[in-house]
Amino acid sequence: MKYYTLLSFLVLLFLITIALAFPNGSELLPKTFEKRNQCNSASVDADFNTNIFKRNPSVVGLVVFSQDESGGTEVAGIFSKGFSDTSATYGLRIVDECRNVLFDLTEGLNIQPDGSGGTKSFRHKFSDISIDCDSNGILTKKVHNSKRNCYRNKIRNRLPNKVMITKNGQGIDFAGIF
Repeated sequence: MKYYTLLSFLVLLFLITIALAFPNGSELLPKTFEKRNQCNSASVDADFNTNIFKRNPSVVGLVVFSQDESGGTEVAGIFSKGFSDTSATYGLRIVDECRNVLFDLTEGLNIQPDGSGGTKSFRHKFSDISIDCDSNGILTKKVHNSKRNCYRNKIRNRLPNKVMITKNGQGIDFAGIF
């Protein structure tokens, strides 16, 4: 009898410990057993340092895109050349091979010149933009299906979407997203 009392006390203690380990909020409890990772983690970058089309790029820098498991994308970057006009408004857009704007990231990133031709580092997490989680991703989104109506260069038509740096709303340089 003594052992049954001790055993029932230990079982009760175990069950109380398990009950305390579960979240007590009404929002979290139904989602406890759902799959948390809906997207693969991914990372791509746009390298403005090496451009296969130009020997002297007007903008030098790097922009990195990192997708988390929930599909949100963090964009971070810095530039060292091409931002000499401190009174201009600079931005960043994702464009397709025909230079149609897919995503305008200007407001979220707030790219600011540092006064020596480059920029201060910038970073922002976008919850509504992914890299390749769905058909609305940076690498997967297309504005049109036919590539015959933009440029006649066959190599350019097969390239991935690009990052475009803007100055006062006008594109000044491009880099592929790889």
